[in-house]
Amino acid sequence: MHWREHMPRPVREMEFAEYATCREDRPVEVDCSLGTNPLGSPGCVGEILPAGKFTDPCGYPGDDLPFRRAISDSWKGAFGPEEVILGTGSIGLIISLARTFCAPGSKVLGVVPQFPDGPMHFQFAGASYDAVSLTPPDYRLHIDSMIKTMTGEESIVYLDRPHNPTGQAPPLPEIAFLAEACKEKGSLLVIDEAYGDFLSPEESAVMLAQRSMVVLRSFSKGRGLAGIRAGYAVVRDPEARRFIRKVAPPFSVSSIAIDLATASLLDEDFSMRSRKSVTAVKERIMRVIAETPAFSAAASHPQVPILLISSATEGKDLYELLMKQGIRTEPGTCFEGLGPESVRLRVPAPDQLDTFLDRWDAAATKE
Repeated sequence: MHWREHMPRPVREMEFAEYATCREDRPVEVDCSLGTNPLGSPGCVGEILPAGKFTDPCGYPGDDLPFRRAISDSWKGAFGPEEVILGTGSIGLIISLARTFCAPGSKVLGVVPQFPDGPMHFQFAGASYDAVSLTPPDYRLHIDSMIKTMTGEESIVYLDRPHNPTGQAPPLPEIAFLAEACKEKGSLLVIDEAYGDFLSPEESAVMLAQRSMVVLRSFSKGRGLAGIRAGYAVVRDPEARRFIRKVAPPFSVSSIAIDLATASLLDEDFSMRSRKSVTAVKERIMRVIAETPAFSAAASHPQVPILLISSATEGKDLYELLMKQGIRTEPGTCFEGLGPESVRLRVPAPDQLDTFLDRWDAAATKE
């Protein structure tokens, strides 16, 4: 069954009229179009934003083509600007995908544990969520298990890569194999690369150019801009793009967020420096965990700043154990398939590593 047959009927049939102003570039003497304040922005806003460095926030964001073109250029043309859809981070894009492709009664396939917001919003839209369970203690992803589980009834096959909470990144040939299986079954493969900037560009799924695939990217993680809530989806299938644009909220990324995100694309070395720093810190942490009795870490990519740590003591509240030593993590209970014995840890900044290791030793002695 093709993904089109799983869509809500209004998404397929309702006519869609975009605000004409969004694509209007002819000069005018008086702008009386969109519902903005005729007096402009408050003066206090101008005091916060440096003059001339940001788009006037009184107006709605204009044509987003320059931003989409900047994104395409940053990937050296691996995809065109017409293949880019903007959204408020990967979560905002997931919500749009759920509303577009998950009519009540549709099915989504993923894994557990996994980033919880994806499965949650697919189910909010009316889909059921079937999952391949990852096996402790390494929770290793096996793409062939996902393919064997597919029935052909799935509207979406969803996988975050790098995987949250473990930080794994299955090799690109395996993702290509999964994309081909989705193409044969008529499903859309959604690869959530929220942590994708911690992989080299050559490892990204956007390099596969598969029509059956939607790749989500975010400025929150590797670009260090979580507060601006900006992200994008690379959608190769033009029909899928048309439906997503119909459902996605207009003006989803603010003009200030566009300005900041565009500026971040100009620093081509920042992601490289981030990957190098994470690799050095994570290597030490993984080694210390391996040397600590009764603890284990799941399989993880060395450049990705998150990892899954588990205690061998059943029922142990690892989150509280670490909190009492001044280390805040994400409790395993936030993820389906995990219990209190596990936490997701984001590696600390290099200048906090020694403090982390001291606090970890203190926590381990109380285990």
